[in-house]
Amino acid sequence: MIKNIVILFVCFLVTASCSQDDSPPNNPDSNNEEPIDPPPMDDGSAVELFYYSKRNGVNNIYKSDLTGNETPIIVDNDNHDWWIRVSPNKQTILWYKSPLGVSADNEFNNYEEAELWMANSDGSNPQKVIDLNDNGWAAQGVADWSPDGNELVMAARTQNQWGIYITDKEGNNPNKISQGTNVDYADPSWSPDGQKIVFSKFVGLNLEIHVMDKDGSNEIQLTDDDDFQNYDAYWSPDGKEVAFESKWSILDCFLLGKWSIRKYNFETQQTTDVIKDDNRNGLARWTDDSQNIYFSVSVCGEFARLARMDRDGDNFEIILENISYPYYDCDVVE
Repeated sequence: MIKNIVILFVCFLVTASCSQDDSPPNNPDSNNEEPIDPPPMDDGSAVELFYYSKRNGVNNIYKSDLTGNETPIIVDNDNHDWWIRVSPNKQTILWYKSPLGVSADNEFNNYEEAELWMANSDGSNPQKVIDLNDNGWAAQGVADWSPDGNELVMAARTQNQWGIYITDKEGNNPNKISQGTNVDYADPSWSPDGQKIVFSKFVGLNLEIHVMDKDGSNEIQLTDDDDFQNYDAYWSPDGKEVAFESKWSILDCFLLGKWSIRKYNFETQQTTDVIKDDNRNGLARWTDDSQNIYFSVSVCGEFARLARMDRDGDNFEIILENISYPYYDCDVVE
């Protein structure tokens, strides 16, 4: 948010279960020995990735298992649909809808014309939740569910300043929690216990990662980078780290720049690179066990794809890609 291009994408984990036989071990010398079934193999169909993808000039919402078996969820040829988030109980999705006819770098960052929508997780019963004219806001974006699913956190702009708001789970009763004046707040998301918010905030000309209590008190700055602009922080489910994207080069790839994924460790109070290369890597999303990160990768001149790596950057793997269209900003249902 508050940037021209956010390339996204993000997280998931596959868990295989093993059956255990409680009967006594077989006699290896017995000719009547029954064969033991091997543990079931996970074919990738148990995990669903929700994302948006641009097809025929329009961004819409889809889901896919890890084998690439894709299902359209929200397809609206008259509007762009973007920023998909699945509720903790996996029953509801939220996303933003905005009109066509904008520049390519504003198709999924059009906060001034964005409306917040919700639907069942299969796309049925879509309903507008926050209209363009609600709450006196001039722009809105980046809504995210609280861990218990009872609240939303989001950013909105009034009087030329971005702030952070918390609403109920239906987008009602917005309460501004950010307390700074004459400074923009962006990209809020929740701590695993739902008691804190991690977010980006300008410090001078630099966007830095901060945390605060959910009532807006006790702001703490985590990063202090003269050479980076830091966005879209997400807390690991084990509570130990936050992962975020950093724009560390401006002049590359037609001024789209180079983006790394970094993380801040609360125990060491250190920031380290998870992946830093010549690409645009963005919107890191954690798996439930905090061991893997899913994210978006954009190679200059190619369509964006979704990738996965270990929490320390090892075992990089492309998960979804296509030579004809991009994949943006995944949310993961395990």
